[in-house]
Amino acid sequence: MSRSSTPGPQPLVRVGDDFEDEYPGASALATECYANLVRAGDLLLGLHNRQTSDQYQLSPSGRGVLAVVDGAGQPLEPTVIAERLMVTTGSMTSLLDNLEKRGLVRRLPHPEDRRKLLVDITADARAIVDELLPSMHARERDVIGAALTAGEQRTLLRSLAKVQRAAADARSAPPPDGAGRRRGPGSEDGPPNPGGN
Repeated sequence: MSRSSTPGPQPLVRVGDDFEDEYPGASALATECYANLVRAGDLLLGLHNRQTSDQYQLSPSGRGVLAVVDGAGQPLEPTVIAERLMVTTGSMTSLLDNLEKRGLVRRLPHPEDRRKLLVDITADARAIVDELLPSMHARERDVIGAALTAGEQRTLLRSLAKVQRAAADARSAPPPDGAGRRRGPGSEDGPPNPGGN
């Protein structure tokens, strides 16, 4: 059965039937899996990000700061928050400035080191987190539950764990050698292809 005649929902990203001819050594199936995982992640994050922006005028990073400090249950150093959100300390400074102007965080002196500060969230920020996080988690339940049974969700988690492990391992591996591209007829006048044959 061809991919185009497979019944049921179809993934958003598909590659052409000649994909593996154009990219010898590639896998059309693997590329579709990769692209659709990324697209699904973008769509899911987009739901949370739009709600955060529309209802609270918060960026995803701003939401992250409030959630991290709230989840810690105590004030945190800016560098700790930056590490948990995987952003630079420079970006964190600007982010905290904006949140402080809005009355959502406050900087406190560090009790043990006068060169450092701690960041705490305010009562207004706690009210936002107490409304926003339950709503987001309910949306997660609704979206995933509409698509997958509980058994399918557990299967998905096992599969995602394997992909996450492989992606983590690939961070320290060099890019594959010898990958090439075979352009079809009529593409000789196109732009140069440094990696092609």
